[in-house]
Amino acid sequence: MKLIYLSEANLQDRLLIRDLVFNLKIKEKALLVHSSFNGTLRDTRFVTKRLSSLFSEAMVYNNAFSGDQRNFCFRDEKGVLRVDKDRLERLIAPIQLIILGPLIMEDGKAVLLESEELLAAIRSEMEISELFLFPDNPLSPLGPKAAVIEDEEGYNALAKVFEEEEDSLKRALKHRPARIILPQYLNPESK
Repeated sequence: MKLIYLSEANLQDRLLIRDLVFNLKIKEKALLVHSSFNGTLRDTRFVTKRLSSLFSEAMVYNNAFSGDQRNFCFRDEKGVLRVDKDRLERLIAPIQLIILGPLIMEDGKAVLLESEELLAAIRSEMEISELFLFPDNPLSPLGPKAAVIEDEEGYNALAKVFEEEEDSLKRALKHRPARIILPQYLNPESK
């Protein structure tokens, strides 16, 4: 399964979202996790649903959930964030994409999660073949290179050249191995 992450900067970039929706033609199933939006539950839920509707319009069979729904995301007795791997795998079996918003139920109410904590939980519990990240700067020349960050050495080499992508590169290093790419290069036929 592929894992796709959208930062808040990515969510604000309409062209990137349009390109992602149009170019998500990978054959493998995918799980898309996005950042919170505007720091509110309401806006974050809206983004989850909006992404789903955009993918549906592009004929990508998908389903969207907030992590608090059906306890897709929960904390175990030690306070470690977990995902309901079995439920997610059952739900994705007949479709191409699941969109998961960064929310969790705590003390009976929904709260925003740090989306990168959710990424880490998914990486640790599910079989993820590849993580796709996108440049935060839409004009960055980093995306067409499809840079793969596997270690500190790779990060340092790219950080010297692409200073404007410091946040994206740090995110890739934290969740390595990760590929930073522009959406139009996701489609294998476009390479």
